[in-house]
Amino acid sequence: MTAPAAVVAGRVVAGRVGLAPTRDEPAIVVRGLTKAYGRTRVVDALDLAIPGAMLTAIVGGNGAGKSTLLGCLAGVLRHGGSVRLGGPIGAPRPGRVAYLPQRIRLPAGATVDEVMRLFRSLAGPATDRVVPPDGFLVAGHRRIGELSGGQAQRVVLAATLLGTPDLLLLDEPLANLDDGAKGVVREMLVAHRDAGATILVASPAAFELLADADEVIRIEGGGVAFQGPGATYLAGLRTTVWVALDPADDGSAFHELAAVERTRIVGRWAALDCRGRDVSAVIGALGDRGVAAARIRVAGPADAAIGPQPADGRRTAAHEVSPVGSPELGP
Repeated sequence: MTAPAAVVAGRVVAGRVGLAPTRDEPAIVVRGLTKAYGRTRVVDALDLAIPGAMLTAIVGGNGAGKSTLLGCLAGVLRHGGSVRLGGPIGAPRPGRVAYLPQRIRLPAGATVDEVMRLFRSLAGPATDRVVPPDGFLVAGHRRIGELSGGQAQRVVLAATLLGTPDLLLLDEPLANLDDGAKGVVREMLVAHRDAGATILVASPAAFELLADADEVIRIEGGGVAFQGPGATYLAGLRTTVWVALDPADDGSAFHELAAVERTRIVGRWAALDCRGRDVSAVIGALGDRGVAAARIRVAGPADAAIGPQPADGRRTAAHEVSPVGSPELGP
């Protein structure tokens, strides 16, 4: 078993970390990783190799083991099996690994400036690789206990991303953030990645990060259910094509379209569930049936279950026309 590293305010300051890797070699090699809480085994003999200088999204349902995996990689959880970070084990130095757990408690009485100074002291002597834009953080004299959840999350993220870390392990970093802040964080992560850092981000679905992710790893049942390019994973996600129904059309004919996995009726809309890679084929088939483009809408995987908003503002209960199974999210 590996001994836990020392962690202060979310940043690993001591641990088993070697040289910074490149995309040509694994940044992380895991063999037989096992972690149990009592009698519940969360991670079960997991084997994994993650290339360096890439942004990898770790996805999976609640309790799948995403947070546990990051904790084991960071060295803060004891576990069975082996974890090798960054090639041959070398002497650690402050700031090489940045770890943001899912839950982090900062002193309510501390100011934003005090928190940033503390993290800066842990980040090592290097000049900061990424600096958040003006307005990302609230005024430095504000106390943590006075901040909203989103404002506090911004402070934690800005502090964690200080310095020039070679490895970033971030557990749900976009939680509580508005769309503008999410965009800023994505840009900061891409800047770290482009400078050669290896980044692992855990999230139940990570939809906001899929456009930037080089690789996606889906954890299920304590093991790896999928590992591959972000584009491949995105193509396999369920998407919904919405078709506005004519007054005399009940939508029953749409279930015969190739690549449509399930058809539902939501008010005066037909919801055609398919995979992202098949959207073009489904739209083409609708066109062949004389469905005008103006009647078609495409919803992404994050809002596929919501559907278009009726004109009167009320949601209409959906019923299935011809269910053909409910495939799992992802390839």
